[in-house]
Amino acid sequence: MGLQRASKLPWIIAGSALAALIVVLIMPALRGGPRSFMPVATPAAPFAGDGSGTPPPLTGTPREQADRLFDRIMREREAGDLERAAGFLPMAIAAYERAGELDADGLYHLSMLQTAAGNPQAARATADRILASAPDHLLGLAAAADAASDAGDTSAARAYWSRFLQVFDVEKDKPLQEYLDHSRILPEYRETAQTFLGS
Repeated sequence: MGLQRASKLPWIIAGSALAALIVVLIMPALRGGPRSFMPVATPAAPFAGDGSGTPPPLTGTPREQADRLFDRIMREREAGDLERAAGFLPMAIAAYERAGELDADGLYHLSMLQTAAGNPQAARATADRILASAPDHLLGLAAAADAASDAGDTSAARAYWSRFLQVFDVEKDKPLQEYLDHSRILPEYRETAQTFLGS
């Protein structure tokens, strides 16, 4: 009888261990639902732009990763999914802040993101960094005007938009890559400036 009990002891221990493991695996799911097991996206691993919602392998430079996030946010906003776009904003802003020294295009992207995130003061400061070296830069003027308007500084917004219209015809023909990349929005900014100053 003693031998039979001894021979069963390892199986009893193994069964207890298995039961404990099952409890450890199941309890988080019961408490937090399936999200407890889902990976969380981080700024270091931006989402793919194919609409799948799954993070791609970490590739490219920090700036390239930031630009992919910016493009994703713009696509979501154009599609009318403002809630989904807003979810990417903190990641995108952090990505640009980690990308090192930004050119005018990168600063424009960052300023637009900061305005969309509800921080027009930071957005205007970022846009003014563009204008510090290129006072007639159309994207810098537009971003600064948007930020000033969102902050309730109508006087500053009018000044930025006025300057935008004054230099538009000459400035738009400059061979700047960011003007080519954002060629579609420049005429829209012109209409916005005309409407704002006419109101």
